[in-house]
Amino acid sequence: MKISIREKRVMDVFITSAKELIDEYGLDNITIRKIADVSGYNSATMYNYFQNLDELLIYASIDYLKEYIIELKEQTKNIKDPIKRYIKVYEVFNKYSFSKPDVYFNIFYGVYSKNLHSILLNYYEIYPESLDGFDDIDVLNMIKNGSILNRDYEVTKVFCEKYNLSKEKLNFIIHTVVRIHSSYLYDIVVDKNINLVEHSEKFLSFLKTLLELTIKE
Repeated sequence: MKISIREKRVMDVFITSAKELIDEYGLDNITIRKIADVSGYNSATMYNYFQNLDELLIYASIDYLKEYIIELKEQTKNIKDPIKRYIKVYEVFNKYSFSKPDVYFNIFYGVYSKNLHSILLNYYEIYPESLDGFDDIDVLNMIKNGSILNRDYEVTKVFCEKYNLSKEKLNFIIHTVVRIHSSYLYDIVVDKNINLVEHSEKFLSFLKTLLELTIKE
């Protein structure tokens, strides 16, 4: 769907307002009334651009990906080894997702996670500058993909050719990593006292061990 300049301008006001409220009150404490007060638009106008509050909050939550994307670009741009790059992708992802577990869990595993691909396409049409500077096409495709499984596939598909890995084994790796990572992220959603550094190190240790056991360089 092509978004007009006016639509982009109004959607930006709603998204920015929702992001400010998330920062102040947290994801679970946002109401349509608060959105209307901050944005200056009434709730009826919001429904002209978003299906409901939950969808708007997904758009606002994606805004948190900006810092993650910037660091991901910097951390991966000089890594040529596919395995090291995949590990680095999760190292950076842990840093940001574990620090805001509710937001990231809502983006990738929440009510609108199945619609995330189309939401991301709209989001990057509104904010195309968010993708500036990415030279690695695999990482760029990963960022634009709404499915975690497809995102991982974009950055690991080179494994099949480089390491003579079957597609079945690659799918096993991806599904295992994504499932385990989602459980690590959910652990933090329900227990905010978890040591994030240790939690990330445990996951990365699991990831490295899995890759060592399944890939012969």
